[in-house]
This record gives sequence, C-alpha cells and structure tokens, in this order.
Amino acid sequence: MERRVEDFIFRGTDEEAIVYIIDYYGEGIKRLIFTYVKNYAQTDDLFQDFLLKVYQNIGQFQGKSSLKTWLYRIAINTCKDYLRSPINRIFSPGIKSDLIKTSQSAETQVLKKEYYQQLAQCIFSLPIKYREILVLRFYQDFTIKEISEAVGIPESTVRTRIMRGKKKIQEQLGGDGFEEFE
Repeated sequence: MERRVEDFIFRGTDEEAIVYIIDYYGEGIKRLIFTYVKNYAQTDDLFQDFLLKVYQNIGQFQGKSSLKTWLYRIAINTCKDYLRSPINRIFSPGIKSDLIKTSQSAETQVLKKEYYQQLAQCIFSLPIKYREILVLRFYQDFTIKEISEAVGIPESTVRTRIMRGKKKIQEQLGGDGFEEFE
C-alpha cells in the first residue's frame, strides 16, 4: 500500500511526511535548485533551507494543487530569494553536469555526454525565466499546467517561454538542440 504525504499531514506526523518528500522528490528538487545556483555546495545549503520551509509550512498544504507543484513552488521561491540576496554575489558558480547516463558504446556515450554538457551550458546561460521553464518541462517532466502552477504564470506564458527558450538554444547550438524533445 502506497502511503501518501497527505496521510502524514492530516495525522500530524510531519517528520514522516518530510522523509516521504525527500525520498520521492528530493533528487528532482536538488536538480532544480542546481539549475538556479550552478554550485553543488550552495545546492545542498538551499535544499536544507527548502526542507526547513516545507517542515515549517507542511500543515498549510491544503491540496489545492498537487504536492509536487507545491514543493517545486517552495523550491523555486527559495532559489529566487537566494539569488536576490547579497550572499549570492560572494559565490561564483561553475557549470558541471552529468545529465544523461546511457548504456551504449563508449564512443556514443562520450558524444552524447558532450552534447548534453553543451546543451546544459546553453540552458544555464539563458535568463532564469527561460531556464526554469525548460528544466521543469524537459528534465523534470512537468506538464504545462504544473509549470504554470509552480512558477505562478499563465499556461500561455509557459508555452511562449518554452518556444523562445528552445529558439535561443538552437541559435546558440547552430540550429541543433532539443530535437529529442519535440
């Protein structure tokens, strides 16, 4: 029997709810945070901040949106707060990424890894309004509606930002990029 976080929240066992959230959403949220700060140490710190905010506000989750979008909304707001803070200016992020792992030949793996690293660098170079949308859509498999709820913008704006973000990446890559996401 699968246990739902709502069961923990309504029974008042916040600690079990946090463990559930970490188990089922932790890695995806860490990846999302990394797309904002581009620094592994800061990602871990912001993930801890995120967990603290979730723990403090878990009783306020009313189920009006999915748990996933509620959590990603908290993570996005945590990142945006950090990026606006003066402490952000102290750290200089470096781009490192192992976004894809495959079981193909060594040569194919190297080529794909280079391609995905270049693609990731292009995504990281985009303004945050495009970057967050593309990461949620193509790396976190969010629907347009879920992105709209998580980021707090209309669905039409999400679609426009996806289209414009993909176009910017294709320009940077010389016409290549996002073929597999069509």
